[in-house]
Amino acid sequence: MALTAIAYSILYHPLLNVLLFFIGLGLVEEHTLPDSMKAGDSAVASWTIDKGQTEGFARLQLRFPGGLAIEPLITDGASFSFEDKKAKFIWMDIPSSPSIHVSVKITALQNFSGGDVLQWFSFVENGSRQDVEFEPHVISLDQSSNSEIASNVSWNPQANRSFARDKSDFGRMAIEVSGFEPGSFLKWTEIIPKDCVFELELNGDPSIQDHFGDTLTLVWQEAPSIPTLHLSYHLSGGLDDCVKSIHGTVNTLLNNKPHFVELPSIQEIQESSALQADHSMESKEGMQFEAGLEPPPEPRLTIPEPDDHLAYRVQIMACHRDVDRKWFEDEYQFRGEVDAERHDHWIKYTTGSHSNYRQARNARVRLTQAHQFSGPFVTAYLRNERITVQEALLLSNQNWTP
Repeated sequence: MALTAIAYSILYHPLLNVLLFFIGLGLVEEHTLPDSMKAGDSAVASWTIDKGQTEGFARLQLRFPGGLAIEPLITDGASFSFEDKKAKFIWMDIPSSPSIHVSVKITALQNFSGGDVLQWFSFVENGSRQDVEFEPHVISLDQSSNSEIASNVSWNPQANRSFARDKSDFGRMAIEVSGFEPGSFLKWTEIIPKDCVFELELNGDPSIQDHFGDTLTLVWQEAPSIPTLHLSYHLSGGLDDCVKSIHGTVNTLLNNKPHFVELPSIQEIQESSALQADHSMESKEGMQFEAGLEPPPEPRLTIPEPDDHLAYRVQIMACHRDVDRKWFEDEYQFRGEVDAERHDHWIKYTTGSHSNYRQARNARVRLTQAHQFSGPFVTAYLRNERITVQEALLLSNQNWTP
């Protein structure tokens, strides 16, 4: 076990027979990173940080050498991400306990050659961000019996798709990609006819995303270290013709050679449970009308108040039909204010209005934890017109995007 930090003072504990490295403000860092790994090896690495009086926002960032796949095990309430060799544990409100404990599973891939693990802990003190860099740790390549281990590793790239119709002219295409080697090149190409309107829902955080003509392309320079990559998009406009005309491929490397998998086409369109429920409701409303009862009132679409300033909101849903607040209460047990806007044949529902990006991120985290929304995310507006979050951060000089 290693205890590392940029030391402001060092204390020897005779009973524990260890050196404790202090980094100011009562912070102490301890980790169990391995010293060496063979290709194909896996190890569990953990970190313990005695954080003292630190509270509020905090982040532990780790930059690994290439050729390592990282999977979260213990997050201690933090959100976790791993991209571009960087693992991040982010707390919007760090636990009040004196110490935080996190861990990951590290797997050495065939292209692992060793290198430094860089480590930073960031927190907010008196309204300002403080960054503390711990001592780098070296993981070297253990080459003993490397060829034997490599021969036992095999990958079997596979891809599949499914489609569910949510409305007569609206549905969701879901793509699952599995069996790829984490850290390898990966590309998904989808041919979507120009007359079909689509909007990405889950894109898997690619390195490159491009849409030209009828071709949508997502590229991962290093495939994520997850068993299955989930991708999806909403689709509208002549669904029967659109869905059956869509086709795509997944390209990757297999044994260091180009390999591609063709996604199966959709032959039969299934109705989602939501559409089946709509049909049931329409039938019930029809019987009420025939019996002389008043049909239920049409849901009213609310429009957000004009905002002359920069604002961040949280988008909780996008679909092709009007719904009211009671629908959100019944479906998601959400009783907050909901605004709606029409954009590119879609109705997009948002909640809240925040002048600060961090406040919006906090709201998104609370919504994710308390309700079953499918991937709420932060959006940005300038004078009530939607802009990208990156543009908003630049305009507001909020340059830290955890």
